[in-house]
Amino acid sequence: MKPIKKLEHSMFNAKAFQRLLAVIKAEGGTAMLVGGAVIDGINGLPIKDVDIEVYGLSYSKLVALITALKMPCNLVGKSFGVIKTTLNTLEIDMSIPRQENKIGIGHKGFGIVLNENRTPLEAGKRRDLTINSMYQNLHTGAIVDPFNGLEDLEKGIIRATNEKTFKEDPLRVLRIMQLLPRKGKVVAKETMRLCRSMVDSFSELPKERVFVEWEKLLLKAERPATGLAFLKSSGWLIHFPELQALIGCLQHPKWHPEGDVWVHTGMVLDNAAKLRHKLPKTWRLAYMFGALLHDVGKPSTTTADLKSHGHDTAGIEISERFLNRITNDKILIKKVTTLVGLHMRPGQLYKAEAKISAWKRLHNKCRLDVLGWLSKADSAGRTGRNVILEPHEVSEKCFDLFETFGMQKIEPLILGRDLIEIGLKPSKMFKTILDECYEKQLEGFTKTELMRTIKTLRV
Repeated sequence: MKPIKKLEHSMFNAKAFQRLLAVIKAEGGTAMLVGGAVIDGINGLPIKDVDIEVYGLSYSKLVALITALKMPCNLVGKSFGVIKTTLNTLEIDMSIPRQENKIGIGHKGFGIVLNENRTPLEAGKRRDLTINSMYQNLHTGAIVDPFNGLEDLEKGIIRATNEKTFKEDPLRVLRIMQLLPRKGKVVAKETMRLCRSMVDSFSELPKERVFVEWEKLLLKAERPATGLAFLKSSGWLIHFPELQALIGCLQHPKWHPEGDVWVHTGMVLDNAAKLRHKLPKTWRLAYMFGALLHDVGKPSTTTADLKSHGHDTAGIEISERFLNRITNDKILIKKVTTLVGLHMRPGQLYKAEAKISAWKRLHNKCRLDVLGWLSKADSAGRTGRNVILEPHEVSEKCFDLFETFGMQKIEPLILGRDLIEIGLKPSKMFKTILDECYEKQLEGFTKTELMRTIKTLRV
């Protein structure tokens, strides 16, 4: 087994943090780093999310210590024994060991009992996976591993810590969906059987919790298609019928030698993950959802000769249906459905050697740079293609024109006030005139030429 790398974070060396650890120790407590931060530290990766479990001190005592050190002390998670504090802008969750008993349906159906005298072995049983059930003693640096999570991490095995507690929260299946491509290689057989036995419990999950796991898969995984494959193997794909319909939807081998739409979608999604850092942060999630859903219209439009004309338009409503079940974010939904509906247009315009006016109209509907990156990921979603190394003329055209047009829609040169200034009185015809002027503007007419044309009109 490879040697454990020292967990690195500037926070651990900060005087304020060292004072906190010293006070906890002086009062008879022990601070343990838990969860993903331990994994990242072992792998030598930057630590982002800091969760600390404090043993041997009551919740009220821990609150008093943090307050005495004049650190922020947010008690929003009091019922779960969680205190939120910050250090140098980094948010830290500090908690007391707890026992969770399933007493009802859904993620709120738990009875919580705080018990500072529990051991990591006892408290760790409530954690989802063995790799997330490791601790690091922040006073000594020692790794505490009661469930052999280190060995599973080394072998890339995703394994439930405790089958009984795992089954109590069905969200843990979707956590595997996004953690498998990020932290592991394979799901343990007994854990996969456990996930399959929990398929019917999906209905207990609110859409907000489901969305968070999709967001992590799409924004954090290098190969998110691995998460899709897990959904299929576990039987949970049934809850996402728009994606399940892609399986077995044949494509013409001349254009898609890789196989059916399901295979193609996985390849496009992984391509998009390689490119997503190139997009503005405000568009990355929409871009990744666009890659996931770009061909959901194919099952309903593919004909016997394996053509799927109109699948882009058909995919708008289908992708909207998918998204509405996991989020209420209307802005995100609009971005994604726009990408799905327009993902074919760059290639069509390029092939047709379309006039610049046609590209301007497309630019007004969606950012050309984002469409270009989606087109690039889609084009390379075939056997033998390399999305990083191979040039793609269609996307380059999008990027060049985006540089020319800018980020915003092309503003009209002629406005209502221009019509009034030349003596025209407001009427129902104003909109018609302005629309015609804008179309001519996109064709290349200057404002002077447009005004000269308007002056010949009588309204």
